[in-house]
Amino acid sequence: MNIMPEKPVRSGIPSLSVVVPAKDRRNCLPRTIASVLSDPRPDIELVVVDDGSIDDTPAYLASLDDPRLVWRRFPTPSGANQARNEGAALAGAPLIAFLDSDDAFTPGRLGRLIDFFDANPDVACTIDGFDDVSHGGHRLHRLPQPTPVAERLIQLLLCHCVPLTNSTVTVRRAAFEAVGGYDPRLKRHQDREFLVRLGRQRKVIFGKATDVLKYREPNSISHAHAGYIEGLDDFVGCCPEYGAEHYRPILSYLTLRGILKAAAQGRLGTVVKEMLAWRRARNLPAASGILAGYFDGRAQRRELEQGLAGRINAGAAQAAATTSAE
Repeated sequence: MNIMPEKPVRSGIPSLSVVVPAKDRRNCLPRTIASVLSDPRPDIELVVVDDGSIDDTPAYLASLDDPRLVWRRFPTPSGANQARNEGAALAGAPLIAFLDSDDAFTPGRLGRLIDFFDANPDVACTIDGFDDVSHGGHRLHRLPQPTPVAERLIQLLLCHCVPLTNSTVTVRRAAFEAVGGYDPRLKRHQDREFLVRLGRQRKVIFGKATDVLKYREPNSISHAHAGYIEGLDDFVGCCPEYGAEHYRPILSYLTLRGILKAAAQGRLGTVVKEMLAWRRARNLPAASGILAGYFDGRAQRRELEQGLAGRINAGAAQAAATTSAE
């Protein structure tokens, strides 16, 4: 794959690299980049991978003059996960924080992350809370404390009981490389699948902070119902844990919820497409008995969420539930 321009020569090794995949995000990318480069620390690095944009993103990146910025351009789109992996390969720091091109970090996040990982050498990865920003206002999502044991954490991820966005994931480079990074085949649930895979081998913990701004853009993939079934089918196929009998009701719930949401919003065309995708699915429950399984799975998931809600930091009002159509 032809990647350009050439990598600049660095002076010194940064403490933390922020990796941003971008495609046709000229309108919001300045906000994202400013949230990183406004930090005066000289030991941070920003790596932006332009995934074949056809807007003015490459020209904008070329106009920036900051020695802490490294950027590359894929001539043709390769997908956000491939862009993330390429960014991680280009990064010079032993610690990598991911940031989507329509999100932003709040002041102090980078220094906090560096200090935390320096003080906790046994931790491979953190998942933080975030502030969900949309036209409807702000919705704060905190994560429960303390972090559940690894087996329980994986269960919560598989049951979609942990609010997630790639922009809250920070990982040691060695751990990221050890598990092979993000799966480039996945268009959805890539953060969840990566964390499940990493959690099987390394220590992943919930952070206490909410210093990420998650902006819900109209073209956000995770906010769309179309393609939900295909994405879920691919994700389930990557996780052998779903083969256990106790996950059957959860799978029924996860399969139907996107279709039901689209139907409730009157998106009948999307409903038809998703139903056809369901018929083609290789890893999702069949229609027979799925309605009963849906209600059982919903009850099971609510029970898990209620158990987590009691562990949210004092003063937090939001339950730990996923916030997107995924």
